[in-house]
Amino acid sequence: MTNGKFIASSAVMFALLATTAVTPALARGGGGGNNGGHHPTTPPPPVINVCDTGLCDPDLADFNQQLAGFQDAINKIVDVDDATKIVQEAVNAGNLINVATGASIDLANAHQNANLQQFAYNKLESGWHKYADFTDVTQEATNVVNSITGDIVVDVRQASDGSQIARNLIDGSKGSTFVDLSQAATNVVNSLTATTSKSIEQVNSTDQLASNVMKGGWGGYDTTVGASVDWTTADRTQEAVNAANLVNLDSLTLGIKQESHWNDQTALNTAKFFGGATVYDLGQSATNVTNSVSVGSIDPLNNGCGCYGGWEVGQYASVDQLAKNLISTMGDVNNSIQSATNVANSISIKTPAE
Repeated sequence: MTNGKFIASSAVMFALLATTAVTPALARGGGGGNNGGHHPTTPPPPVINVCDTGLCDPDLADFNQQLAGFQDAINKIVDVDDATKIVQEAVNAGNLINVATGASIDLANAHQNANLQQFAYNKLESGWHKYADFTDVTQEATNVVNSITGDIVVDVRQASDGSQIARNLIDGSKGSTFVDLSQAATNVVNSLTATTSKSIEQVNSTDQLASNVMKGGWGGYDTTVGASVDWTTADRTQEAVNAANLVNLDSLTLGIKQESHWNDQTALNTAKFFGGATVYDLGQSATNVTNSVSVGSIDPLNNGCGCYGGWEVGQYASVDQLAKNLISTMGDVNNSIQSATNVANSISIKTPAE
């Protein structure tokens, strides 16, 4: 018998002793009716704590991650003439839990705490070359902290403080021509994707900056020379994304609490060209999101009003968000798109098909 089961059995035994009067007749095993003895009072059923998260459940795993420090991922290519088929990927990641569907374990408690400075940077620079042409260049700068993916995760607690900076720079010259460039700067803090979860708490105080910059010449920019981009399906040339406190569930059985405390989210895309350059097919997307919940179903019968004040989902944000796109040239701009989006405190109930 495990210690947990022994303690539980002892608690029931003591409850029985406390609520049962042991009389001499009862001790002698006296009969019922008027001939002596009596039946003991039936003890009340044990009180179930609906807020309990099942720590040390023998059938579930408990994970705890604590992280503090610095992470720097930096790629640089400088003083080049022409550059073709270049890929730069700078990635920082801390406190990650991934339990694949069909794995032999599910999670009871998954707790993550981070106080971390993350810096991801990619740079491609022509230097002193006056006619540096860049073709087919991809830059991806990514920072992730406190991420959980699993099937069943009973209790989740994620807290983060610090900063995330993701930067991409493509710096040409006055005579440069740019063709088919892609920049993505992404910061994510406190994210959960699961099938079922009972209770979730996310607290964020992390400042986030995602920035993409390209500086070109009078040769201008085009995604595909001689063709036009369909922006309904195509990826943007520059994408800057900051996301904090994200929950994506099929089923919630208790409650969610999300807090963002005085943190900044800044998403910037900049494209500048010299000498009256013509720009074709340049797309920019800047997005900030804090406190976002997407859930398929919520079981109100299991909700404990004492756990989260009766709220199935509570969202609290004090945040400064800036999403900005800039295209600057003295020439023509054709078939280009810009989208700047800020979202704070979002709850979405998915349809069964989703």
